[in-house]
Amino acid sequence: MKLLEYEGKALLASHGVPIPPGALWPKQPEAGERGWVVKAQVLAGGRGKRGGILMAATRDELESQAAQLQGKRLGDEPVHAVYVEPMLQIAHEFYLAAFVNRDRGRVTVMASAAGGMDIEQVPPSQVASIDIDPLIGLAGFQVEHLKRALGLAQDIGMQFDHILRQVVEALIEEDAELVEVNPVIQTTEGKLVAADAKVVLDDDAVARHPARSSPIAWSSDSAFMQRCRALGVIGVDNRSRTPPLARPAVALLGNGAGLTMATYDQIAMSGVSVAGAIELHGALARGVAHTAEVIGALFMLEAEIVFINAFYQLRSTDALAQALVQALGMPGAPGRDRVVVRMRGVKQESSQKIMEDAGCFYTPSLSDAADRVLALAAAVGPSQETAR
Repeated sequence: MKLLEYEGKALLASHGVPIPPGALWPKQPEAGERGWVVKAQVLAGGRGKRGGILMAATRDELESQAAQLQGKRLGDEPVHAVYVEPMLQIAHEFYLAAFVNRDRGRVTVMASAAGGMDIEQVPPSQVASIDIDPLIGLAGFQVEHLKRALGLAQDIGMQFDHILRQVVEALIEEDAELVEVNPVIQTTEGKLVAADAKVVLDDDAVARHPARSSPIAWSSDSAFMQRCRALGVIGVDNRSRTPPLARPAVALLGNGAGLTMATYDQIAMSGVSVAGAIELHGALARGVAHTAEVIGALFMLEAEIVFINAFYQLRSTDALAQALVQALGMPGAPGRDRVVVRMRGVKQESSQKIMEDAGCFYTPSLSDAADRVLALAAAVGPSQETAR
């Protein structure tokens, strides 16, 4: 669950991290000595290089630039809101990030004295990192190591110490996967403030934070994406990115992130567009009826071809087959001749009979299923109706 910059900053501020005063346009904060910074609120990075951060010296410029960004797109990314802050007098920019390092089973902190828009080009030798022992927590010697690596003077070092500890606290207490501040700005007055914030929260921990409001970016999501969240599954909606003359679109349903993405890649690399996908994310454990609703959500993509790819070593594949039959009886379901099913695993023979009795193409072979999808796409031919 990605947060927009201003949402991430509000979360950090609640943990005591200093941030510049700001407001969502059309509200306006007091101007700095040189005016305002007008920021497009998007989920993707690199917005500064794509014209998503503008400077305004007067209120007329502020109004014009905010209107220019509001409701537009930066590449493929929609601008969900426009955030305005006073322009700061910058003496130096630092980089700071804390994230869940799944390979090491710990929280890792990275910091650099070379923060800013070109952080990706900073060589590893200029980035210091520490791993936090979950039983000990952030140790004083680790903080000192980062301060020395960044070459911080005593007064700035004390402020960095505070920001670092609060960033780590926010990561842990908010069940975040990533908290990145780039840059941490040192003003000409000698103050450290978080000038940007990238925060990614763990979707599965939402129930632990009942008072947390939904991210603003979700409100502008498609009905398909909102339905996926309501059903507790992971969805991807590509329809706004589908070229008008792309080969017929496929709606994909898989179980497990790896299998789903591998299937997605195989279809996309064959030149057929993928309208969107759903990863079941444990939906089958909630019963056949719930899984049928998830499959019904897949039909909202209105793709020419529906591809179901599942491999279960523990759960029964026939439960998924039963759910698909239920879903195919719902309003808006596609014709069964446009449904391709590949299932392997427990009760595979039973699943095959259910699918064949329902009039759907079934195979336990992924390559055969992919060939069937491509054959259906070739039969449909190019269509300008793909991107709905």
